Amino acid sequence: MPEVAGKDRVIKISGTATAMVGEATTSVAGNFVYKITSATKQVLEKTGSISVQKKGTNDITEVATTTTNLRLTAHGLLTGDLIINTTRSSAARIVTLVDANNLTVTSVTGQTNGDTIEVYKTELTTAYSLNRLNGTVTYASAAVRVIKISGNYLPMSTAAFATSMSTNRECAILETPKFGSAYMTRIAGLKNASGTLAQFDVTDETYVTALIAGNPVVIENLSSTGAEPDRFWALLESTELAAAIASVQTETISWISTDEWIRLGV
Repeated sequence: MPEVAGKDRVIKISGTATAMVGEATTSVAGNFVYKITSATKQVLEKTGSISVQKKGTNDITEVATTTTNLRLTAHGLLTGDLIINTTRSSAARIVTLVDANNLTVTSVTGQTNGDTIEVYKTELTTAYSLNRLNGTVTYASAAVRVIKISGNYLPMSTAAFATSMSTNRECAILETPKFGSAYMTRIAGLKNASGTLAQFDVTDETYVTALIAGNPVVIENLSSTGAEPDRFWALLESTELAAAIASVQTETISWISTDEWIRLGV
């Protein structure tokens, strides 16, 4: 049935940026679009550096390889590229260039010559488009790729004590009549969204902290757990506390969008 109970609504807000290295992606649109596989890491930091790394040909370490040094003749990698020593560990590591034949990495236990190394070179930013609200990389042409993503993601936390919410989406309509016109004509202009959230947890500092910092956060709305979310880049406009002797104290947060918003699954 199409009806969804109000009690099933889930509201989330982004937290502190958290580092990830070599996060796996899944092809979701005919090898054009690659999406971060982990649902908890799909919202990326708004302005931080994000590296998209594409798998190349495996290599084999040579004599003079240690737990922190990789000897790979003519490896062709640069600082910031990615490797995975599949002989020793599934963990991805960012490399630092030493010279044309050597790289350093954080320690890999037991690493030595003869190990198999998966190699991921960082893509030029002109090769793809990146959507930070849903963790997708989109290419202009289809090709089978293995893509990893490194950078900071924003963990999303549920507003566990939320009790009501509202969201409003708008599009400015611009008038475009010309001399001699008999009817008004219009075109769509800038899009905007805003909303409110009320919660019982008046000791929660999350929203006040974001308001004071003045930095964009991500607001996520789900009609129910497991549903595709709406996500908004937002600035918090106000937080209002209310208390009455015969009722529970509440905090109401108002937000307004900045930049894009998306509806996943549409």
